[in-house]
Amino acid sequence: MKWGMMKQNELESCNDDQQALIERPSWHIVPAAAADFDLLADLRHLAMKDNMEANGMFDHELYRQYFKDSFDPASTWKIIENDEVLGFYVLWDKQDHLYLERLYFHPNAQGRGIGAEILTLLKQQAIAHTKPIRLDVLPKSRANPFYLRHGFELIEEREEEKVYEWRGSGLR
Repeated sequence: MKWGMMKQNELESCNDDQQALIERPSWHIVPAAAADFDLLADLRHLAMKDNMEANGMFDHELYRQYFKDSFDPASTWKIIENDEVLGFYVLWDKQDHLYLERLYFHPNAQGRGIGAEILTLLKQQAIAHTKPIRLDVLPKSRANPFYLRHGFELIEEREEEKVYEWRGSGLR
């Protein structure tokens, strides 16, 4: 089976309750566009700079090029509040799991509970697709305890990353 991305039109097909999660009182999500690359690359830089430096791997130009090479607006969602982009995420639909490639927030938007609400939305998508969610996190990232708090389990530990998985009840 070919690896694909979680396309934006698939969100609507997951279930009817998702509209309530897509539009919260303080924020909403919208599809990204190709023209959003610079904005999202800058946001990613701000969100990841401390973690990348803590892991001894920050090279802004190399990191930006990697993001450019893998950027696909069709699988990218912006998280908006009052016309300001707070963050974004990228979700891929792989053969046996959903892969959360990115979930980044501007430092000023972190710690407000929006990331937890986004994870609730993604968990609903995983249940609708009957697939677990996997993601990779840098070893010294502040994201490690965040994902553990939200029900993800460490399934593999490599030198350069930790691999987590969330399995809702009834998922294979």
